[in-house]
Amino acid sequence: MKKNIFTIGLNDKDKEIQIISTPEAKQIIAETLINKYDVFAFTMYECAGVYRMNSTGAIIQEASIRVEIATDEELTAADGIIGELKERLNQESIMHEVTEANIYFK
Repeated sequence: MKKNIFTIGLNDKDKEIQIISTPEAKQIIAETLINKYDVFAFTMYECAGVYRMNSTGAIIQEASIRVEIATDEELTAADGIIGELKERLNQESIMHEVTEANIYFK
């Protein structure tokens, strides 16, 4: 199986502060994955991130959300998911990691 991990910072890319609350961002992420991309199972958790803004060079610390999705094959919707969440959460970038993993649902 493949484990897809998306790390999404919550600071607005233009204001460099958090505009959308963490619970609201989690709701947007869940709705996007379930309703638009038919991802039926995933894990979300809150974490802290540090990021250098491409636009200004400023180093920011921000609340972030990590989303883990296990798939049998490549997650073909990854680029669409990233584009949609970048737009809805006004993000400069979203980190996407893909690793091979031994994942079992028992």
